[in-house]
Amino acid sequence: MSPDSALTVLVVDDHARVRQMVMTLVSAEFPHWRLLEAGCAEDALTLCGTEQPDLIVLDIKLPGMDGFEATRRIKASWPRTVVVMHSSSDMPCYRDASTAAGAAAFVGKGRDSRNLIPLLASLVAWRD
Repeated sequence: MSPDSALTVLVVDDHARVRQMVMTLVSAEFPHWRLLEAGCAEDALTLCGTEQPDLIVLDIKLPGMDGFEATRRIKASWPRTVVVMHSSSDMPCYRDASTAAGAAAFVGKGRDSRNLIPLLASLVAWRD
């Protein structure tokens, strides 16, 4: 699937403002992509079951289930779904835990958010 192909992206963050910022960045670069959003991991899992997103941008710190557990569950049920952890907790232990849970990549919030779009494009190209 090329970056220009239509695919479904789920943005999961408990802060509506962050979800909107990520969705705005993604839609500006990839206008054909279908965007979904969730404020918690439980809602994200429900959407995975009904919408089967191709790509998920997932925060670590969420109410209820955290992003690590959500990633493990997503990868167990939908192994082709690509998960990108997107968190302000940019520490090596979180990066390692993201990889161990099955995430394809980790992008810090803030300054590192500028790397999100090139990363998503590379991950989608990798799926071809």
